[in-house]
Amino acid sequence: MPALPRSSHLLVTVTAVATLVACRGDRESSGRATLSYYESYDPRSLDPALSTDVPTGEMVTLTYDGLTQFDADGHLLPALADRWTAGGEGGRRYVFHLRAGVKFHDGTPLTAAAVRASFLHVLDPTTKGGRPWPLYPIAGAEAYAAGHSRDVQGIEVLGDTAVVFTLAEPLAIFPKFLAMPVASVVPTPLPGSLGERPVGTGPWRLVTWQHDDYLRFVRNPGYWGGAPAAETLTVRIVPEPLTRAAEFEAGRLSVLEVPFGETARWRRERPGDLVEKPALRVVYVALNNRRGPLRDVRVRQAINRAVNVPEILATVYGRRGIPSRGAIPPALAGSDTTRPRYDYDPGAARALLAEAGYRRGIDVQLWRTAANVELSRVAQAIQAQLAEVGVRVELVERDA
Repeated sequence: MPALPRSSHLLVTVTAVATLVACRGDRESSGRATLSYYESYDPRSLDPALSTDVPTGEMVTLTYDGLTQFDADGHLLPALADRWTAGGEGGRRYVFHLRAGVKFHDGTPLTAAAVRASFLHVLDPTTKGGRPWPLYPIAGAEAYAAGHSRDVQGIEVLGDTAVVFTLAEPLAIFPKFLAMPVASVVPTPLPGSLGERPVGTGPWRLVTWQHDDYLRFVRNPGYWGGAPAAETLTVRIVPEPLTRAAEFEAGRLSVLEVPFGETARWRRERPGDLVEKPALRVVYVALNNRRGPLRDVRVRQAINRAVNVPEILATVYGRRGIPSRGAIPPALAGSDTTRPRYDYDPGAARALLAEAGYRRGIDVQLWRTAANVELSRVAQAIQAQLAEVGVRVELVERDA
């Protein structure tokens, strides 16, 4: 596992997890008027400014678009901006040209002013509970979000069809930040009930939201990227993985991420329904290295040595993953697959603890959320494995 002594967090037990998806065959799905998907819990809002979790981000992506987007393999593509240029201001200036003819679900045309207003909404200090950091590279954005400035000088419009961003410093990956749900574009003036009744440019338009039960969408026939093939999309709230699997097998879901504990059975019994590919997902435990024994790099190294990552992959994740060599999944640019990782070595872990002055062990807390079955099992496995080297772990339930 990577040691990051200069960071406030250290990654431990990091695994890149593969996605195993079951899909309805062509004969079953062809001609279907509706698709049925699921989330594990209710989205917190459909306002992009509050898209801080996976269900919210996924629902925002159905109803809105950003200036850029990722394809299924994580490659960056144009979206509401059909092109952009970088250069000038020492590599800090980007010009995004808007796609012509795009309209919001209410018929309002997309304009550069709407892009600017959307970003100001995300950065507005009165927008509580969001995570606006993807926009912080823009000059003046962080000061505006902190309430120290009345405007963001790094965002300017060129007529109705282009937006100019000037960054505080060069950042080559900035266009990728604009593909995140929080950077989705909303109409101006901002609808007052955006969190419950979204108005976007996306492929789907929300018609019903029964909280904690389902969301129902209809396709956007005028979608700039081509209208969806199905007429409607129902997203059900189904918290339990095994319940979702049963609903798929009963024909009530169109797609399913196979529960990790069911991997072997599905590979054996339904191989024709499965699609498997690397996921852009990293599972890790963050260590607070600013307090207590964890300030000592030897203690952090000992914890890494004491956790049996291959065993957790086998018992919790159905062997759908690999031990990570860093914080970036192998499928993403910047990943270093040659970087050395920590091997499981409880003897070395005990020696490191003793060298750090903790021969009798240490007491730590591990925060977890009970809402995720696999992560709860990972926390229990870590607790048991660390106990063998004298690290006594108290599991603490926290909200996601």
